[in-house]
Amino acid sequence: MINAPQMIKGDENFWELNPEFKIIFDIFYSSDKSKGKEESSKIMWAMYFKLHPDSNFYNLPDKDDIIKNKFLKRPDFKWETYEDVELMFINAVLTQAERSLYEWNEFMKKRDKYLKNTEYYFDTYMTDNNGDNVLSKTGKFITLKGTAQQLDLALSVTPKLFLDYGKIMKELKEERIKKGKGNKPLSASDSDRI
Repeated sequence: MINAPQMIKGDENFWELNPEFKIIFDIFYSSDKSKGKEESSKIMWAMYFKLHPDSNFYNLPDKDDIIKNKFLKRPDFKWETYEDVELMFINAVLTQAERSLYEWNEFMKKRDKYLKNTEYYFDTYMTDNNGDNVLSKTGKFITLKGTAQQLDLALSVTPKLFLDYGKIMKELKEERIKKGKGNKPLSASDSDRI
């Protein structure tokens, strides 16, 4: 579990608040030659903002750009350069339920973008430059598949996907009720039982 102040201003040193991560991210930490490891600390906070469900940035669709432009103040920042750090963060910091939630959100973002950008059209017949139907060797019209049937099918399974999402959220909530900070059970009041 990450020790994160309620409101991160960007000047808190990630490594000082979370010294155990110096071991987990030892190569990344050791390679930082900036004063007080400020550069790597800032990137670790960026990873937290991007990947952790407790982050206020977590649900923003354009969080990658917001974090690199507003928090890191580096419009040229390439997330791909830090894929190994991101993967380590996902595996070392997030619980199984949080990892599932993250993967689910990434999948749904890609799916939504694809569905939004795919033109909706029905099957048509192939035509030549004159607008005449093209016939196959057997003398039948050649059908060009449209996207309507596939998009309708994809959209029809959306409610089931949200039910699955709800199950992941329920698992995450139950996980958080069972564990408090530092893997200690939450008190009855903290877990909303009283």
